[in-house]
Amino acid sequence: MNIFLSIIIMVTLMAAHPVKAYEPQINDIFHVGTAFATNLTIHEYGHAIIGSSVGARGISVSFLSKRKNNLFLGYTSTTRIDDSAYPSFALGGEIGANVSFEYALNRFRKEPTAYNKALLFFSGTDFLWYSVYSFYFNEDNPDADPNILHRETGISRDAILAAAVTQSLLNGYRVYSGSDTVIPYMTFDRDSVGFHIKVSF
Repeated sequence: MNIFLSIIIMVTLMAAHPVKAYEPQINDIFHVGTAFATNLTIHEYGHAIIGSSVGARGISVSFLSKRKNNLFLGYTSTTRIDDSAYPSFALGGEIGANVSFEYALNRFRKEPTAYNKALLFFSGTDFLWYSVYSFYFNEDNPDADPNILHRETGISRDAILAAAVTQSLLNGYRVYSGSDTVIPYMTFDRDSVGFHIKVSF
C-alpha cells in the first residue's frame, strides 16, 4: 500500500510540474548513488585484494547480505587466514577507500562534477563514518571492520576514532586547499597495520 501511495504522489507531482524542472536534481541523485556504490564496491574489493596479498584463502565478496543477524551493505569473507594477518584483511576496505579517494581527488581537480564530488565525500570519510557507526550504533556486530581492528589489535576505540577523524580532516584540507603537502595513508603487511601522515617540505 505504501509503494502504491508513493507512486500516486510521484505521478501527481510529475503531472503538476514538468519533468524538465527536476532533471538537474534527478541527475545529482543518480550521481550521488553511483558514487556511493562505487566506493562501497572498491571498499569490499579492497578487503579481497589485501586479504589475498596476506595469504587469505577462499575469499568471497557479497552485497546486501545478512550475517549473524546483522545487515551488511557489503561483506567480504575468507575461509582461511592466519590470525596475525586478520587485521590487515580488516583494514583492506579502508585501503581500498583511500585508493578511491586519490582517484576521485585527481578527477575532481580536472573536472569537479557531482559524481566526483560525491565520490570524494564517501571515500574521504569512509573510515570515519564506519567507525562512528560501528562503535556507537552497531557495537554488538563483531564483523564490522573497526570492531575487528579494536578486538584483534588491542588498539583503543578512541585511538581508531582519532585516526579516522584526522584522516577525514586532512582529506578535506587536500580537497579545499588544492595542496598535497600533508597526506594521510595506511600501511600493512602480514603481521601489522599502520596509520601514517606524510608531510612534504
